[in-house]
Amino acid sequence: MDGGGGMEYQLFNETDQLMVSPEIFNTKEKAEACAHALRQRFVVQGYYLTALGTRIKPEYVKLVVVLVD
Repeated sequence: MDGGGGMEYQLFNETDQLMVSPEIFNTKEKAEACAHALRQRFVVQGYYLTALGTRIKPEYVKLVVVLVD
């Protein structure tokens, strides 16, 4: 944490059960913007490739903003 008492967030990929990246966001809105941008990359590509190698529609990828402990 930043020591300033503010909340910090990360982006979790529930589809694959892993953190999207080690990046820490200082607002929930920034984390949500990252999720939106990431999802747009999948839309352009036309699919999301899961950790198991399955292609799924981008709208089925579940990205969740989580509070850092």
